[in-house]
Amino acid sequence: MKNIVRHTATITLAALIMSGCNNKQQTQTAIPETSDSVQSTVKDRSELPSSQLTVKNITKSKKNEVGEFELSFDFPENGNATLVNAIREYISESLGTCYGGGEDNSKQGSYNGDLADGEKMADYYFSLKLKEFEEMNSTMKEDGALEIPPMASSTKITKDYETDKVVTFLFKSYENAGGAHGGSVGSGMSFRKSDGRRIGWELFTATGMQSVIRNGLKEYFEVKTDEELEGCLTLNDTFVIPMPVTPPLFGKDGIIVTYQQYEIAAYAAGMPSFTIPYDKAKGMMNQTGKNLLQ
Repeated sequence: MKNIVRHTATITLAALIMSGCNNKQQTQTAIPETSDSVQSTVKDRSELPSSQLTVKNITKSKKNEVGEFELSFDFPENGNATLVNAIREYISESLGTCYGGGEDNSKQGSYNGDLADGEKMADYYFSLKLKEFEEMNSTMKEDGALEIPPMASSTKITKDYETDKVVTFLFKSYENAGGAHGGSVGSGMSFRKSDGRRIGWELFTATGMQSVIRNGLKEYFEVKTDEELEGCLTLNDTFVIPMPVTPPLFGKDGIIVTYQQYEIAAYAAGMPSFTIPYDKAKGMMNQTGKNLLQ
């Protein structure tokens, strides 16, 4: 049988914590019951002051003999034109990563239509995803599979947090292409509102970060010593724990730090996450970063 299990996307920025480093469980994004036809909804979510970014929610969903599928994102409408365009690009690129239809056109997103047309963008990526999963289903039938499990894909991009300086969008996705279990991604991006700059780890100095990361991971895994933490990780060298591929996310209570599935720990560990309170994070930021907290 052809290899049809793809480890693509999915869910929450914080995995459910039970007990110990081997007892983490993940949640899965609920996929609504729909008819066989594609359902499309557009809903205004923002009645905000003019200084804030306004968005509308665009949702596509379908349930058929292949599986259940949903795509939903908050699409920027009004605000700083540079910021609005930057976020629209981010949405397309993020959907391109898991909806791109192939390695050649996935990283930056293959949609080349009008970025201001959120409906058209959603139609484009949702059609790619349906085609991808329907082709996998056909391949399984051609290979003589006796039982074809239902497939699932749910991707959501939501506006989560906003101040007069920054705005944060979260990316949550879950996919199961018929394997033993699905794959999840919980990521996102924070933007500087003045010019749409994407905020990365370059705003943080190395001083003190290792201690903060170790303490945050100890809290997540519910352990106390470095030796216990090392037993929870799959890293060859735990002397220096790498920064996560997910950028720092500005949230209500501080800077959210998230590692993806398999990035530093086994699948059962979920997505190790913790929050650095702003008063503590400020001391590790360069001046560019500190300006965003003023």
